[in-house]
Amino acid sequence: MISRPPFVQDLRQIADNLVLSDGGLWVCPGHRDFKFLETDATDWAGLELRSFWYRHRNRCFLALTERFPPAGVLFEIGAGNGSVSLALQNAGYPVVAVEPTAKLACRALHRGVRHVVCSTLEGAKFRAGSISNAGLFDVLEHIPDDEAFLTTLRRLMPVGGRLYCAVPAWQLLWSREDEYAGHVRRYAPAGFRRKIERAGFEIEHETGYFAALTLPIFLRRALPSWLGLRGQRTSASSEQEHQPSFEFVARVLRGILDREIVKISAGEKRRLGASLFVVARAV
Repeated sequence: MISRPPFVQDLRQIADNLVLSDGGLWVCPGHRDFKFLETDATDWAGLELRSFWYRHRNRCFLALTERFPPAGVLFEIGAGNGSVSLALQNAGYPVVAVEPTAKLACRALHRGVRHVVCSTLEGAKFRAGSISNAGLFDVLEHIPDDEAFLTTLRRLMPVGGRLYCAVPAWQLLWSREDEYAGHVRRYAPAGFRRKIERAGFEIEHETGYFAALTLPIFLRRALPSWLGLRGQRTSASSEQEHQPSFEFVARVLRGILDREIVKISAGEKRRLGASLFVVARAV
């Protein structure tokens, strides 16, 4: 059995530069707020609650976490508004959400995530081996030197700790939407695996998901972007893409995504997908 640190509510026992604010948010003294790129007025926190994309994404993450459960606390790095952390917490997993943008960290806390840290990994000064398990859910693509970040994260994890990592797939699907979201890259499966392995992890499981969206993303986002026809993202366009306008389309899409969940839950490794998910162990 792999030994991991027990979950402690006082995060000062595992990090040397955190204090608990009066509002219940763990903060790093002197932290310089990280301004997450937002190119329009979309209420993303509200849209997450209505979006088929966010809903299916969370279902995929929960299915894979259930199949490959963490032993101990799962630290979600770059937790944003706390959507995934809250879903994991509600499923019974002990979770710490780490988010460097103050506005997003506060939202996660107000949504009900019990343990939220507003800091970077480096700023909080987590001790070696203290990050028992880590989740990077659509975070790595925002980081210029992703391999250095993974290597740093590995040093903070114990041998055997699990990494759950989701990223957008295929550079062929690159569009202006990626630019608006602050992405640096999309990933091919082989290159994604190599980066994780070079950082000191061993792949346990990998799969694509959102297979049904691969062609629509190419036709509606990537191709128009290449041709200079993709317009500026707006609140209205974001709402439209995350909520199908016609009930028939929504119903068909739900059926397709439900079948994908069944296959992912059964441990099927799906080659096609607009996104990739890897479960790996620190070695």
